[in-house]
Amino acid sequence: MNFNLNNLKDMLTGKDGNKEGSGSSGGIMDMISKLPLDQIIQKLPLDKLLTPEFMQKYTPFQSIGELLQKAGLGTNTDSADKVKEVPKDQLDTHVSQNTQFGSLQQMLQKAAEFYAARKGGQ
Repeated sequence: MNFNLNNLKDMLTGKDGNKEGSGSSGGIMDMISKLPLDQIIQKLPLDKLLTPEFMQKYTPFQSIGELLQKAGLGTNTDSADKVKEVPKDQLDTHVSQNTQFGSLQQMLQKAAEFYAARKGGQ
């Protein structure tokens, strides 16, 4: 399954006119706020959102692998795609207890905003 990253910024900001729910509140940001966490995790390009740069800026972890390792849910070398395989309630609890985010969903929303802001100049 491919995810068209060329339009990810537009989807994040709701500017992709070809997507349902587009407009000022549509796109991925709308999806993050409305869908259950399990569905969000399956649909988002986690490797593009939960980058080491994002993790170092917004969490006490160097990478998503380190977050997973400290939670006892993976290893330091795991990629963001490992998030799809771990128990969501345990990961959500670890995120809320060890980061500035109240939930994994909030962290993903910030990661999407971070990605959109970084890609805005391209």
